[in-house]
Amino acid sequence: MNQVFQDFSLHTIDGIISTIYLAVYPDKILLLDCGCRCDITRVETYIEKKLKRSLSSVKLVVASHAHPDHGGGAPFFCRKHGLPLAAPRGINEWYRGIMGFIQHKVDISLGYHVVRTTRKPMSNLFYDRKIRIDHPLDSGSVLPGFEDWAVISTPGHTHHDMVFYNKKEKLLYAADVILCINGKYVLPFPVPMERRMAQSLDILANLDVETMVLAHGGVKHLNGLKSITDDLKIQMTRSLPPKLEKIRILASFSPEIRKDRRQKKAA
Repeated sequence: MNQVFQDFSLHTIDGIISTIYLAVYPDKILLLDCGCRCDITRVETYIEKKLKRSLSSVKLVVASHAHPDHGGGAPFFCRKHGLPLAAPRGINEWYRGIMGFIQHKVDISLGYHVVRTTRKPMSNLFYDRKIRIDHPLDSGSVLPGFEDWAVISTPGHTHHDMVFYNKKEKLLYAADVILCINGKYVLPFPVPMERRMAQSLDILANLDVETMVLAHGGVKHLNGLKSITDDLKIQMTRSLPPKLEKIRILASFSPEIRKDRRQKKAA
């Protein structure tokens, strides 16, 4: 279902793992995350066949963080069509070095696990662990060419997660910071930086949001975020099921996770 706002319409594309969103303006298109590498054809087909627009009308591609269902498809899509890519300034630190190399392979494997458990057709999820960025994003800035979208840093799921907020439309693209599974708002998995996630949720709680757009859970209409973020903070205090606890250990190799833990001990 497409949502119509004052300046643009919001279109959804079902990716193999996540939902991909297009903010379609009369003269340009903003691609909010690009899904996995195998989702590129879905995006191309939607723009050309459904919207009847050329790929050159996409003026900016955004990657909210480095995971395969968000940052995986973006560099392939941008190289193929010569499009600019905006992403968090520190996105390439997540998979840096030997431990980052291991984390990259673990994250791709977890992506395949999701595809298998959801009974989707197996596709190629592999992508480079280093992303070439045309526009490094900092918290408090705006998206280049789309100045109605503010950039907000929301670490916790990774050290560099970002969400994008359109104040005029009271719309938040929450990427992977908030999910809605089976009608219940939940945290992403894993949350290796709990202290920073709690701070991120506090920031989101103060935003004036009437429409929240989720990469996992669709478009939600609501009256503010505080009750949701308060519940998510409570969820962080609960123990994970044993199976998920074992998987979380596998998702703790990134050098940025280890750096965060050292800083926490030193504090």
